[in-house]
Formats: sequence, C-alpha cells, structure tokens
Amino acid sequence: MKKKSFYLLVIFILLTVAACGNKPAETPVSPSPAVTDPETQPENTDPVTDAEEDKEKDHQEIHALLSKGLDIQNISYTAKFNSSNNEFIYEYYKRDNLVKMVTQEGESQSVSICDGQSTVYYSLPEKIGYRMMEAGDDMGLVPNTEALLNEQVYRFKTVGEEVLSGLSCQVVETEDEFGVLKIWVSKTLGLPVKYIGTDDNGWYSLELTEIQTGAPAESLFVVPPDVEMNN
Repeated sequence: MKKKSFYLLVIFILLTVAACGNKPAETPVSPSPAVTDPETQPENTDPVTDAEEDKEKDHQEIHALLSKGLDIQNISYTAKFNSSNNEFIYEYYKRDNLVKMVTQEGESQSVSICDGQSTVYYSLPEKIGYRMMEAGDDMGLVPNTEALLNEQVYRFKTVGEEVLSGLSCQVVETEDEFGVLKIWVSKTLGLPVKYIGTDDNGWYSLELTEIQTGAPAESLFVVPPDVEMNN
C-alpha cells in the first residue's frame, strides 16, 4: 500500500511539472504611442486640393503669357484660315495705333486700314471704298486675345510644347460654348500662333507664318489716292 501511494505521488508531481512547462505565452504589451511635438509633424495634404492648386497655377501662367501679347505694338504676319466651309489667306500689319489687313480672294483683295478712330475699307482692283466711324484691333485672330483673357469663359491647361514658324510655343487647351479649343502660344511674344477649334459652322483652324516684329513701313497704311470713296 505504501509503495502504491509512493507511485501515485510521483505521477502527480510529473503531471504538475508538465502542466507548468506548457503554460500559455504571455500576451505582448503594445508600446505606448510616442509623444510628438505637433509643430514637427508634416501637414496633412489633400490630393484633390493639390491637383486643383496645380491647375490654377497652370491657368495663371498661361493667362500671364497671353497678356504679353497685348503689349505688341509693331508686328506683321501672314495667316491662313481654314474651316469646314471656307478657306482664305490674309496679311496683317500693325504699327503703333495703325492696323492693316489684306484678305486675298481669288484675283481680288479686300483691304481694311484702322487708325484707332475709324476704319477705311476698299477693294482691289475695283478701287472702291468706304469709311466706318468705328475702330478696333483684334490682331486678326479668332477669338482675339482680349476675349481669351476673359477668365469667366476660358480656363487654360498646358498640354505640350512645339515649335511653329520658328517660335517655341506652349500648347494649351481650353473650352468654350462650342467645345475644346487648342492654341499654340509663343513663349516670347505671348502671341497665339495657331488655333484649332469649333464654331457654329463646324471646325476651323488659323495658323500664322512669316511673323516679323518691328514697325512695318508707314506707307503701307496710306489709302491709294485713286480709290473712290463712297462716303
């Protein structure tokens, strides 16, 4: 009996030791969050806000570039206009407040000369003309630069760069009531060198070539004496 009791005691001790050796692992304690100075933390950035800021910066840079075009006092160029139902070429001359446009239509020419107060129109070789007491200077562009600077209508984004007529241009896009308007703007002059857009009649394009800065000859702005004025 004593021997049996001894064996039972030994078994009990062994089971106790085994149970102690298999006790569950302790759950690790999560470290306390580090205390940091809020002034040293990076600011939270909203990707949407950043994208909007980039778009606004891009628009303002293009707007400033186009504004340079309004300062051009002396320039001349040849422009080719194409559309879904029309095509013609015109010459443009600007000398301070004098502006002349010559549109070639087959064998005939339509000429306008503006002195800042009124505009004379005449045709060649017919040599018949008339004067209107209105003046304007849109540099022969469609739409003109002043219209493009209306931020309520036009918002710009840069889409590339390209060299046209020997001028490095910023290629930009905007939208108007007709759709997307693509414009090539000279980086040095702020002058739109090319347009591709749409209007009521369909599509149109305008591209300037033979661009020359400097004052054209003053004689270009004199109405030939043999032109018969109707008023």
